Amino acid sequence: MLKSKTLLLFLLKASLIYGILALPWSVYDEGYGNFYRKYATSVFGQFRGTGFVLFDKTKEPAITHVNLGNKKLQLPNGSYDTKAIDINTRIHGYLPTVLLIALVLASPVPWRRKFIALGVGLVLTMALITFKQWIALLWLCDKTAWLDLTHYTGLSKKLLAFTNTFISASSFTIPYFVVGIWLLVTFRLDDLKSLREK
Repeated sequence: MLKSKTLLLFLLKASLIYGILALPWSVYDEGYGNFYRKYATSVFGQFRGTGFVLFDKTKEPAITHVNLGNKKLQLPNGSYDTKAIDINTRIHGYLPTVLLIALVLASPVPWRRKFIALGVGLVLTMALITFKQWIALLWLCDKTAWLDLTHYTGLSKKLLAFTNTFISASSFTIPYFVVGIWLLVTFRLDDLKSLREK
């Protein structure tokens, strides 16, 4: 049985840190939104050969306007028809990131290990967020046939639909992955043994 005081202290710390970082302040959304748009542009700007993706700022700090197009489909006036959607970067990336930060900082491990766990954990969490965005773009391509960027059929189409439903389109599954990342990067087997009452 886990020591009740240790568990209670962890829950209080994690809740407090997460509560502060998750406050709906525009400065948080603005800062993360700017970072996300620059990062996503560097990763997905060129997409599937002739495709391109633009991540633009909107009036709302937490909302990013995404335009997906194909350079092969240039119009006579030099512009492009694009498929546009809006994503909420606060829900998509910021909240999972601060959840990891809160869990790691509240963990009953030495500070040196917390810093290492934060570094590795943030990289893995960003990889998860990137994967989620990639699946969302593939799904958008598949549902917008005139863009001529993807042609999924059969099993690959079903796999894409499944992955999109349970990872990209859902805001409920990502926290479970983040908790898994936290456990993976923060704790060792000896830590779990030491938390048990003798």
